[in-house]
Amino acid sequence: MIAWRLLWREAKTGDLLTLFLALVLSVATVSGIGLFVDRLQTSFTNQSATLLGADRSVRADEPFASEWYQQAQQQNLQTATTVGFSSMVFGGQGLQLAQVTAASNNYPLRGEYLVDNQLFGTGISSNEGPNVGEVWISSRLASLLSVSLGETVRIGEAEFTVSRYLVRDPGATSSAFAIAPRAVINLDDLAKTEVIIPGSRVRYAFLFSGEPDNLTSFEQWLTPQLGEGQRIRTPIQRGERIGDTVGRAESFLLLAGALAVIMSGVAMALASSRYVKRHLIQFAVMKTIGATPNKIAAIVLLQLAVILVAGILVGSALGYGVQHIISQVLQSLMSIALPAPSLMKLWLGAATAFISLVAFCLPLLIRLIQVTPLAVLQPSAALPPRVAVTYLTGIGGLFTLMVIYTGGWLMPLVMLVGIGITSLVVGLLGRFCFRLLRRAGQNMSTGWQIGLAALPRRMLSNLFQLLVFTLIIMLALILYGVQNNLIADWQRQLPEGTPNHYLFNVLENQKDGIQSYAQDNELAMSEWFPMIRGRVTHLNGTPVAELFDESKDEPELVERELNLTWSTPEREQQNVVAGEFDNIGVSVEQEAANEVGLEIGDEMTVSLGGLDYTLPVTSIRKVDWESMQPNFYLMLPASVLEEFQANFVSSIFLDAESAPPFYRFMANYPTVSMLNIGELLRQVQDIVAQVGQAIQLVLIFILASGALVLSASVRTTLDERLEEGALLRTLGARKQIVRQSMLIEFGVLGGLAGLLGAFGAELALYGVQKFIFNMETSFHGVIWLVGPVAGLVIVTTIGIFAARAVISVPPIRILRAN
Repeated sequence: MIAWRLLWREAKTGDLLTLFLALVLSVATVSGIGLFVDRLQTSFTNQSATLLGADRSVRADEPFASEWYQQAQQQNLQTATTVGFSSMVFGGQGLQLAQVTAASNNYPLRGEYLVDNQLFGTGISSNEGPNVGEVWISSRLASLLSVSLGETVRIGEAEFTVSRYLVRDPGATSSAFAIAPRAVINLDDLAKTEVIIPGSRVRYAFLFSGEPDNLTSFEQWLTPQLGEGQRIRTPIQRGERIGDTVGRAESFLLLAGALAVIMSGVAMALASSRYVKRHLIQFAVMKTIGATPNKIAAIVLLQLAVILVAGILVGSALGYGVQHIISQVLQSLMSIALPAPSLMKLWLGAATAFISLVAFCLPLLIRLIQVTPLAVLQPSAALPPRVAVTYLTGIGGLFTLMVIYTGGWLMPLVMLVGIGITSLVVGLLGRFCFRLLRRAGQNMSTGWQIGLAALPRRMLSNLFQLLVFTLIIMLALILYGVQNNLIADWQRQLPEGTPNHYLFNVLENQKDGIQSYAQDNELAMSEWFPMIRGRVTHLNGTPVAELFDESKDEPELVERELNLTWSTPEREQQNVVAGEFDNIGVSVEQEAANEVGLEIGDEMTVSLGGLDYTLPVTSIRKVDWESMQPNFYLMLPASVLEEFQANFVSSIFLDAESAPPFYRFMANYPTVSMLNIGELLRQVQDIVAQVGQAIQLVLIFILASGALVLSASVRTTLDERLEEGALLRTLGARKQIVRQSMLIEFGVLGGLAGLLGAFGAELALYGVQKFIFNMETSFHGVIWLVGPVAGLVIVTTIGIFAARAVISVPPIRILRAN
């Protein structure tokens, strides 16, 4: 009963309430992230048998030999075929580049389509694909084209009736997020679209399913038949790759959430410290009247158990709501349907709560059990806090949690070291600024003098608050800069008239018509480049499969088929950084050459149309990828490529006025594909914005944890602040002076945190611009305004609210109490 009465009374005073709220925030943050990622992972796991649409598949850049199908039938295996390609889809008054799949009638062999009659519906199962003459389109594609069921769209030279909205294609779940909208047609309709021309980027898939023994026998026959870059894929291999991606996403989000856990843990430690300080004598009195250490331990542990259980229940409920919000925010980007969340994942939040209490609170609360009755008569006899033990258990608990979150020790160690270095830098800067401000305030008014002098007087507490809000504001400003500035900055740096549309899959007899329209309408258009598909198979006589491990990311030059072209020395020699551009050997893009270690004189074997050509590397070129001109990794001699039929690629600049007429003109060339860079960038911005909104939820929890830290920190110094306020008012200072001094203290602290946060964010954005986007760096003036102002407002508001008793409590009450 004593434990319950103490708990009820303390819930009103604030210390245990702060501890409880910090625990709730920790559990909610971790549970929300864990539940959402678990839904994503479960979705892929449930679909693991259907990720390929079959038991096995082989992908290639050209049709498969009929012998494969005949041999599979002899092994009593079912077979199916899909052909994937990009094409313009015309509908309503618009056109849109889409990822189209042409599937045979018996596809999928495993799994099923999800389709719906309602726009953005959740989907119903279908084991059969669209009929001849029909197309299934994703809800996003339908929205972009403004078409509904029963209406007609055109793909290439063929027209199709929209009969269903596509929710999921079982063979297209390699990514949860997709930029290009999708469409599915019947394989028998592919030929009449006329979109597959020599040089087109097409992905053929040969799929087969059957009994395990038959699969094994067929694989043994098929393996020697595989061409360069082909391999037999299984659902497990594909599922493992997706699982690794989802696992990395979970680790990243949980590490971001770990900041909220860290700050909540600090708030718990501060609240526990103040609780112990206020109750040491009380528990010492209880021992003088017969309470045993076991009795005291039972009271303390019962209170912790109640807070633990309540914190887990409330935090889990809040986390459930958080994952629902994240799912809703990202729903329009998801190409998969998410199952209901599994409550089993709540164990992570519960573990966080338990370890946090043990690491941040228990070492402090043990002092209540160890206090001696002598402390009643001689308070100095109370055991002093073991600072080293407190810090070690806190860091140990935090490291344990991060190891649980990431499944390894390296990333948590790096993060802790990073936090340590940041703390040291912010601490040194803060210490210097606090002392400088104290000296600067000596000639100011009384309120300013008192407020600025309080900063170095409570040095450790204020430095920690400075660190907390510097990190919070810096993260918020980085997120703001990435969402609102980086892509816009990059676009502004492009010269006026930079091409913003690509035209590809253009035939020789289509070039002149398009070129004439551009000239007649004074549209800036780049020259035409021939384009032929080919694959690098050997480097200096060694197969690339032996040089690079498929389990790791292969260099861009060898991992897939490439677009190849030829050019003239007059046009390209200015870009050459090594060797001579000629019509004898291969010219390689500089970064690609460096990635695989190619030098002038090395040999490269390229496979074209089933023929191998071994050529020397005669030049290495520097390519400006930001020019928006057609660029290529490899340029081969014209004497080699002219033997093959090519399609052509070019780029053109269209403004808001010239784009609609050009789109209408291009309807005369339905087999030509057009990529709108502006639209692509808008889609990327939408993705960044929506993912940013999800991350903002984590940031809100971090901010709430920071508010608890500030509140708890103020409460630990509240007795000192009350005495200072009472003495000042007794000596004649008005309430306004005391209030002004606190406004100055918290306002300067928040403004300085915002300033340091803006500095850190500017450095981070500089690094992203310079080393990731490879663009000219720019100054982000708005964050230097938003950071200090936001810091000043947030910290001042929270601080004044937490210390409101300094002004509201009459001085006589404080003096009598002391």
